[in-house]
Amino acid sequence: MIEIIYDTSNLEGSCYIEILPDKYKGECWNPSSIYFTEENFGYITPVFEKCHKKFDYYAFNEIDIDTWKLISKELEYVKQYLANSPNPYSLKDIIGFPFTDSEEEFIDNFDTNVKQLISMITQFLSWIEEKSASTKFISVLGM
Repeated sequence: MIEIIYDTSNLEGSCYIEILPDKYKGECWNPSSIYFTEENFGYITPVFEKCHKKFDYYAFNEIDIDTWKLISKELEYVKQYLANSPNPYSLKDIIGFPFTDSEEEFIDNFDTNVKQLISMITQFLSWIEEKSASTKFISVLGM
């Protein structure tokens, strides 16, 4: 399932990307954060690499709200691209596939995965907009 995890009680293990609506203050697994599985965040990782040149998947990235505006714009572009019935084999130019078999698995259930990814991006954009009103930084706490 391609989705955002909103509740830490739904996390199993530690292979998640945490999105914290603040600067990192030495603690992970914050109740105010949202979480992505490694694979689900992998789909949108190219957006972060494009918009935040210092982005490091394995580090704690404190990203200012102006950069989040660029990220949001690029996420909106990805969402629109997906909504326009793209050729499944053109996706690797737009989204990331973090594991060797990620692209094949995505294409195997293409219609459902595209719908779920669009939904995940839509929810993420709403969350970013909401949090941007009350903070100057949103941090991506990597692996």
